[in-house]
Amino acid sequence: MNAINFLREKLAFPVTMEEYMRVSLYDEEIGYYMKDRVKLGKEGDFYTSNHVHPVFQKTFARFFLDVIKKEKISPYICEFGAGEGMFAKNVLDYFLHTDEKVYEKMQYIIIESSQYHRAMLLNILDMHKERVRIFSSMIEAKHCYPHLEGIIFSNELIDAFPVRVVEKHSNQLYEVLVDVNKTEVKEVIVPCKDNKLTSWLNVYGPDLADGYRFEINLAMREWLIHVNEWLRKGLVVTVDYGYTNEELNREERRLGSLRGYYKHQLIDDPLKYPSEMDMTSHIQWDAFQQISRELNLEEITHEKQDRFLLKAGLFTFLEKANHLDPFSESFKQNRAIQSLVYPGGISSSFQVNVQGKVVNEVKNYTIFTEDPYHLDSKLDYK
Repeated sequence: MNAINFLREKLAFPVTMEEYMRVSLYDEEIGYYMKDRVKLGKEGDFYTSNHVHPVFQKTFARFFLDVIKKEKISPYICEFGAGEGMFAKNVLDYFLHTDEKVYEKMQYIIIESSQYHRAMLLNILDMHKERVRIFSSMIEAKHCYPHLEGIIFSNELIDAFPVRVVEKHSNQLYEVLVDVNKTEVKEVIVPCKDNKLTSWLNVYGPDLADGYRFEINLAMREWLIHVNEWLRKGLVVTVDYGYTNEELNREERRLGSLRGYYKHQLIDDPLKYPSEMDMTSHIQWDAFQQISRELNLEEITHEKQDRFLLKAGLFTFLEKANHLDPFSESFKQNRAIQSLVYPGGISSSFQVNVQGKVVNEVKNYTIFTEDPYHLDSKLDYK
């Protein structure tokens, strides 16, 4: 059965974009993320910062270890959407080689909805199997860890949440629905009748101008609520790409940010390849931050990824290469560090948001006390 026929049987069209994305991306039978095939890296549909070099993960690990020691919290790290496990592996490697006493007490909790990726994770994390627990959902994880103390981490998670889509014409709000015919999936635009959407715009913005389209990520709010309920003490570290409300109101954003990624190509029409491509939209950072404040989370920092990596000690991983062999590990690592902070490079599109809960040593974190440009280049871990 092809994807369109499956969608027709699964959904009572027309449906919201959120309903369509939930099936197209997450359905157990045809969902893009659930399929037994590579989705990331050269053989997949898109790259992430995880694919640049392990130094990306090590820099975050250095930050995590510093927070765990300063706050004297349990060395528990929970990663949402761990994918193929590159981030988890390199963080665990760093802890093992840097502070074995902390490593022996670690619990690396993974929440990954894809059975295909859970199998990959078991394989790549085999040497750390005593430290790792893998769950299919937050609900399942809560059965083993009713109240979490530690660090909750996600990288490009929220941008893949299903969203509702609205647009404004002649001062009237409309919702973009999804319908199907025999050969294609298409948009249908109807007057918006859902108070949740108008309420979101009233509370979180943006103030849509006429002719503008916008994605409302209701699932982001629900995720933050559940994460906050679960976390007793520690940090929520969110890495993703997004816009402020001011940026969303610029002319170049008038068509919204919902896009597809297919074989490393940006697809403007997110309905073009049903269940065969990634679908993503930019985070509304003003809403994310306001919801976090409503939940009494404390914003510790919010900045571009390149600046965060610098403050977290990226330059401590620079190696003094004695030769210029471009195939040497030292050369590759130094080039990776350069690429992560190069203006206009991969980090320029991402932001890092860190929220704290019942934390008391924030001012002593090394991201606020070290000079990132005058660090001893001796590595924490080679």
